[in-house]
Amino acid sequence: MTDPICKASGSEDDDAAFAEGAITLWSNLVALIGTHLLETGMPRQELLDMLTMLHETNEETVRSPRARAIAGQHLMSVYQVLGKA
Repeated sequence: MTDPICKASGSEDDDAAFAEGAITLWSNLVALIGTHLLETGMPRQELLDMLTMLHETNEETVRSPRARAIAGQHLMSVYQVLGKA
C-alpha cells in the first residue's frame, strides 16, 4: 500500500521544501553566531560587513532564483536585528 503522506523522492515540492528548511536553519545559525560575536566584543560594523559579504556571495553562488530570494530575505532580517541590537 502506498503511503499517502510521502511524495515521490526528488519532486520539485520536496526540493523546494528542503531548500527553504535549510535556508531557515542557516539563517538561525547566522543569527546565533552574530549575537555571540557581538556579546564577545566584536565591533557591530565589522559583523555587518561580514553579513554583507555573505549576502554578496549567496547572490553569486545560489543557483535557484527562489532560494536566492528567500536567503536574501532571511539574511536581511538577521542584518536588521543585529544592526539594532
